[in-house]
Amino acid sequence: MNKVFLVGKLSPDLDMRYTLSGKAVCSFSLTVAYKTRLREENEIIDCVAWDTVAELIGQQGQGGRRAAIEGRLHTRQLEGADGQKKKVTEVVVRDVEFLDRLPLAQPS
Repeated sequence: MNKVFLVGKLSPDLDMRYTLSGKAVCSFSLTVAYKTRLREENEIIDCVAWDTVAELIGQQGQGGRRAAIEGRLHTRQLEGADGQKKKVTEVVVRDVEFLDRLPLAQPS
């Protein structure tokens, strides 16, 4: 079974884009805090969402909102600018639930 549940803070710099076929894709990182015996640690986890989930995150995930995500781990191999191959592991998000309120728009 390949299933991941994470709660954390979305990166403020979401990368929302569309494929040539019009499919929405949103790449972002999720900062997850956890405690060890000695101190609190943070883990930054790369995530990618597709289609309606990507559009939802792109529309409502701005500004580092707290979110719970559900998805699966996916590892792929990339070739860097220097020609070296490297593995990238990310969470492919299937569902998202925002845990805080969307900030109100400031009157102009």
